[in-house]
Amino acid sequence: PSVPAAEKHCINWKTKGKCRKGDACPYRHDHAIREKLLSRKNDKCKTAESKKKRNNVEKERQPLSVRVFGLNYDTTEADVREYFNHCGPIVEVTFPVFEDSQRSKGFCAILFQSPKAVQNAVGMNGEELHGRWLSVQAGKMYLKQWEAHLEKDQGQAEKMGDSAIIGEFGQKVKRRKKHGFN
Repeated sequence: PSVPAAEKHCINWKTKGKCRKGDACPYRHDHAIREKLLSRKNDKCKTAESKKKRNNVEKERQPLSVRVFGLNYDTTEADVREYFNHCGPIVEVTFPVFEDSQRSKGFCAILFQSPKAVQNAVGMNGEELHGRWLSVQAGKMYLKQWEAHLEKDQGQAEKMGDSAIIGEFGQKVKRRKKHGFN
C-alpha cells in the first residue's frame, strides 16, 4: 500500500514552513499546515521571551560589597568607615596596608549588610576624600552567595562541633601524599 508522493505532505513544508524545491517538489504543500506551523512558532517565541524576562528579574544580582580605589595613602580604616557610614551598616572593611610603613595601599573593600547600602555607596563615585577623587565600584560578593556561604558555615559548624574552619570560606584541605618508600 504505497501512497503516491503527490498525496504525502512535504516534510520541509511541515517542519520549516518552506521548501527549497518550490513547485518542482513532488510532495504536497498545504498552506493550512504552514499557517499552523508559523502560529505555533510565534507562540513558542513569545513564551520563551516571557520566560527570559521572568528569569532576568529573579537573577538580578545584588552586590553586598564595594571596592574603593584612589584613596590617599594617609587615609585610615577609621576614616573610610566614617566616610561610608551614612550609606548603611558596615559589616567589614578590608583595608590593605604596607607591612613596613603601615600606610594605606590606596584601595579597600567594604562589605555592607544590604544591597541598598551598596547602591548608596556607588552613588558616591567621584566624590572627594582627603583631597583625592574616589572610584567606587560594586563588588563581586553577591547576596545569594553570601547567604549560601553563611548556611554552609552553619552546617559545617554543626557537623564539626567546636573545631575551626580552615580558609575564608571553610575549604576542605586535602593532605598531600608523600611519594617514596615512607
